[in-house]
Amino acid sequence: MSDLKTPQEKMSAVGADISGKVNDVIDEARPVLHRIADRVSDTAQELAQKGKDAAHEAQEQLEIGAQRVRENAEHYVQNAPLKSLLLAAGTGAAVALAVSWYMNSNKP
Repeated sequence: MSDLKTPQEKMSAVGADISGKVNDVIDEARPVLHRIADRVSDTAQELAQKGKDAAHEAQEQLEIGAQRVRENAEHYVQNAPLKSLLLAAGTGAAVALAVSWYMNSNKP
């Protein structure tokens, strides 16, 4: 009569069976999960490298653009020094006026 089990023994046996099956599934899935993790890691590294490359390219383009602006400004100053001086003075006066207006508008 040892075949008769109490409900607790039956539940314990079912729990052990489920636990064993879960462990088997985890063991089977582990290699797949490792491959997925490796792919995700590789993709993240590729994206980081692409981001660095894009930032470097943008920096180079900005440097080239700044160099062109500087060369154009130098050329303009060399060809029209008086006009450049008056333009700079007018720009300075406009900035000073704007700063003065801003400072006065913030007073209580």
